[in-house]
Amino acid sequence: MTRTPFLQLTCTVIVLLSFYWNPALASTEPDVNKGSQQTLQIDMGSFTPDQSDWSQKQIAKYEKKKNTGDLPLAMLKIERLNLEAPVYLGTDRITLDRGLGIIESTAYLGEVGNIGISGHRDGFFRPLKDIKLGDTIEILTPTGVEEFEVSDITIVDALEVSVLDPTDTTVLTLITCHPFYYQGYAPDRYIVRAIPVGSDANAFIFPPENATHTFE
Repeated sequence: MTRTPFLQLTCTVIVLLSFYWNPALASTEPDVNKGSQQTLQIDMGSFTPDQSDWSQKQIAKYEKKKNTGDLPLAMLKIERLNLEAPVYLGTDRITLDRGLGIIESTAYLGEVGNIGISGHRDGFFRPLKDIKLGDTIEILTPTGVEEFEVSDITIVDALEVSVLDPTDTTVLTLITCHPFYYQGYAPDRYIVRAIPVGSDANAFIFPPENATHTFE
């Protein structure tokens, strides 16, 4: 399959691929139910993320966009990596310059299903290069804190969209471009799959058969 130019516009190419995978998802209209969800009452002006691993370009974009738009729907935290990031709805450029984005074709926070969250590899999601199986991911929402345990870490081709397939149980899928320090449009996607703490990991079939690498 030949990669077309529009698929390489942004590090969140995988959400565009979800439209290619299922034309019914290609609507530009926002999801009314998701858009009406509660936001966290948090002072983003005083929020200071750890930018020690970020590119200078992404730091500049964040500083310019951090106070743009609505408050976040959640905060994602991985304590071992000193990663804490606001989570918004959608994966447009402005959203991902100021935080992480819930892929709108996937399940919403708190719903049963595959919750896809995308972020830039040279910003909030760069610490994922050091994530390990068993690490805890916390999601703080207006209704409380959900804890997930990392169950799979996989690298797939940018055209591999099965990572966004719906699931019958709750799964958290973090997506960023790979390699992390690649110059230009990265050819792969780095996928971190996590399940609610206490869940049976054997209930999930992952990674895709054509994954280029799986971390044991």
